[in-house]
Amino acid sequence: MNRNILVIIGIIFLAAAVLIWRPFDDSVSTEEQQGYREIKPDFTAKGLIVRVYGEQGELAHKIAAEQMTHYSPIGLTELMAPTYIVQLDNNGPMWQVEAEQGSFYADKTLVLERNIEMTSLSAEEFVERIETSYLTINTREELVITEQPVLIIGRDFTAKGEGMRADLRAQTLEMTKHVETIYTGRSATSN
Repeated sequence: MNRNILVIIGIIFLAAAVLIWRPFDDSVSTEEQQGYREIKPDFTAKGLIVRVYGEQGELAHKIAAEQMTHYSPIGLTELMAPTYIVQLDNNGPMWQVEAEQGSFYADKTLVLERNIEMTSLSAEEFVERIETSYLTINTREELVITEQPVLIIGRDFTAKGEGMRADLRAQTLEMTKHVETIYTGRSATSN
């Protein structure tokens, strides 16, 4: 009889262990146990343009993209082939930045990646175009920052460097590490 009682106690113990452990319960996936959840977008739009206006009601900048996917739980909008246009005054747009992909965050930070081309839309700018592979733009302060290699093309020069900081409001540009500048003298020969 002792043996039967031990077997019954063993079966009860094993059943309790299985109920506590629950290896057969599919209601909680392994990813959820590890804290991972799939975040689904609120919307995906093609050809969408977002316009941001300043305090006086003037157009400050706009972001357009072939496709935008917005995730409100994490404050992120993914952008495919984005174009960012900066308009700092009422005289029209000043800079256009294009890239292969980008991300726009709730804190108004725009991160652009791959084949970035920043072009001046004013014929009178000293710097005409900037090329790089990664840019961070603080759209509130109009600050453009990268630590990647940059190519800066101006009216009479081409400059290469590592890293850059540009303040679009103050119209200043600072290269973190200068590599090479080639003076072309284009404007002297075109007059």
